Amino acid sequence: MARASANSNEMICYDSPLHILIAEDNPDDLELTLRALGKSGLDLKIETVSTREEFVDKLEQKPVDLVLSDYRMPGWTGIDALTEIVKSGQDIPLILLTGTLGDGKAVECIKLGITDYVLKHQLARLPMAIIRAQEERLLREGERKANDAMRESEAHFRTLVENAPEAIVVLDVKKGVFIDCNNNALKLFKMSRPDLMRVGPGELSPPFQPDGRHSAIAAREWFERTRNDAKPSFEWIHRNAADEEIACEVHLVRLPSPTHESIRASILDITERKRSEAAVRYIEDRYRGLVNNASYGIYWVTFDDQLLDVNLAMVEMLGYESVEELLRLTKSAGIFVDPTAFAELAEVSRQHARVEAKVEWKRKDDKRITVRLVGRRTKDLFRKVDCMEFFVEDISERLALEKQLAQVQKFEAIGQLAGGIAHDFNNMIGAILGWAELGIEETEKDSRLNRHFNKVRQQAERAAALTQQLLAFARRQILEPRNIDLNQCVTETLSLLEKVIGSNIEIRVNLHLDPPAVRADPTQIAQVVMNLCINARDAMPKGGKLDIESSSVTIDEAFCSAHSIAHVGRFAVIRVTDTGSGMEQGTLDRIFEPFFTTKETGKGTGLGLATIYGIVRQHGGFVDVESEVGEGTTFRVYLPFTASGAVAAVAKTDPNAVRGGVETILVAEDHDGLRELARETLLGLGYNVLIACDGEQAIREFQQYPGTIDLLVFDVMLPKKSGPEAYAEISKRKAGLPIIFATGYSADIALLHKAEMQGAMLLQKPYIPRDLARRVRETLDQHVPQHVST
Repeated sequence: MARASANSNEMICYDSPLHILIAEDNPDDLELTLRALGKSGLDLKIETVSTREEFVDKLEQKPVDLVLSDYRMPGWTGIDALTEIVKSGQDIPLILLTGTLGDGKAVECIKLGITDYVLKHQLARLPMAIIRAQEERLLREGERKANDAMRESEAHFRTLVENAPEAIVVLDVKKGVFIDCNNNALKLFKMSRPDLMRVGPGELSPPFQPDGRHSAIAAREWFERTRNDAKPSFEWIHRNAADEEIACEVHLVRLPSPTHESIRASILDITERKRSEAAVRYIEDRYRGLVNNASYGIYWVTFDDQLLDVNLAMVEMLGYESVEELLRLTKSAGIFVDPTAFAELAEVSRQHARVEAKVEWKRKDDKRITVRLVGRRTKDLFRKVDCMEFFVEDISERLALEKQLAQVQKFEAIGQLAGGIAHDFNNMIGAILGWAELGIEETEKDSRLNRHFNKVRQQAERAAALTQQLLAFARRQILEPRNIDLNQCVTETLSLLEKVIGSNIEIRVNLHLDPPAVRADPTQIAQVVMNLCINARDAMPKGGKLDIESSSVTIDEAFCSAHSIAHVGRFAVIRVTDTGSGMEQGTLDRIFEPFFTTKETGKGTGLGLATIYGIVRQHGGFVDVESEVGEGTTFRVYLPFTASGAVAAVAKTDPNAVRGGVETILVAEDHDGLRELARETLLGLGYNVLIACDGEQAIREFQQYPGTIDLLVFDVMLPKKSGPEAYAEISKRKAGLPIIFATGYSADIALLHKAEMQGAMLLQKPYIPRDLARRVRETLDQHVPQHVST
């Protein structure tokens, strides 16, 4: 390291030798200069030139720390040397070495940029001049570096500001206008820089902020806070040049300045954030509304059974007054009929993402309900605990309806089977009954054979009654409905039952003052009342009370929702209540099934209530039962009101003997026994009889004797062509020909609609010969035969 002594008190250190270039054309002066430099003690590296060209080459070849130049040289001067230094762009101090230089010239040279000058006869000053020149150069270099660093820092800061995500403005507090901004501020306010520099926050804000404060007053309050070095942050509504309001988040900081008070504001456009927050609030409100207004119950519970929250539907489902009251239970196990059920649910939920179960709960009033639970694992973010979320559906009513529906479907299936069997059985019973009737008429009254025929008839009648009961349950029997007085029907039936009921049972009758009129088959309704009363009697072997009432009621949708077989409308009601033993639920579920009975073997067919069920349903009504063990039973029979209240008169049976005739009758019957029975019966009465076993044969027989046939007796269900179809073909050839349709099955009635409109008569199976003969004679008497020639 080189050391140089500027004076006795100061030492200046250089890290490397100073490279000095001397421009001198006089060898003697150069020698004196070199000798002076050698005595200085400075660490120097010296090169010399005498021409301008050499000088320029040296400047270009290597760095030079200092130039010593003679003022005048052949062809150039020290000023020219300064010019070349300036051209090179280097900061190199130049000291003139001259013999004489006036003060005026010296000042001029200094103004041009010459660092210093030393007279050749005062070369002792040269080391000090060199040291001072180097110090000045170092100062200039330090200042230049400082300026470069400042410019770099300013550029860096400007880059940071310009690329900041938020808008940045600088406000002159005293003037109330912006004095600087970044590009994002121009974009935010949709203004040019000159326009933005002419306004302040007041011009870029609405008169009032959302909290109701005046914008100018609120802004001053925020500015005041920055004077105490606070850095407030707040939300603000700005307004841009397009008069659009912008939700912003503003951060203020005071900028230090000795000349003026300024505040930097960082403004972040939070319009999207506000929109997102509003959307989140909307979704939260909507979710909360969905939860609170859901028809399903919803609740959250931890795995250790701590109730966290419930919705209003859950509260209502369990009969509590509020959410808070229900949550006071603390644990959900309190609502389970089986307290261990929750632990099982929790265990399943730990192993599976979704759990589903059907359990029994108890309401606040201890009433039991059956619920379906669908749950999943989740997390309570507020409490930071794992929990289960359950959706709850009260399926008690649905299960009851499903049970009723299943029972109805079961009865329909049983009824279809029973009806089909009874339909076919009816023909056989009819044949047996008819032949027995003929046997009785053709044998001596007191003969042994007559008694045998009577026994056969009795058993056939019992079988026929059984068949009618099956058809009644299946709703397949033939009805003869008319408008009846329900009170009169009940009264007449009870008069027949007084001795049957027994004296140990008190009968109490309470009939509606305005007797409800219904359209029904009076015989069948009497059968309903009779069966109900006998059933009540059997339930009170030790006596009791039997209440029979009639009334009217209007059924609405609410009632129908709880009774799947009911429908809306006005109904007459027969209520039969006993104080007997009552029935358990299992028995109630089966009481209307055919052949189901709780009586001992041989003491009941099990068709009594089944018959009631079928008769009432066939009349468009329904039956409701309430019973508890030891509390008795109540049956309610609902029969629809008739559109017309006029009660029809009861027809009287003609006691006279049946007359015969000589007319020709075509009988079509597929059952051999019935076909032969009809033939024998009618031949015995003097009629001419033609026989057919199917519909097509019946048509052929008519075509063979078109002008001689006076009456048709057709079974409804015939092979190949049904009775109504065959009759339709015959009517094309001979319109108005009287006909009797024989049927014991109500499903056949649909086939008879057109024939009934043409005046067809019905004969209900099973029939005895006398019924057939009477219906034939009545029909023939109502029609005048019209024979058509062939």
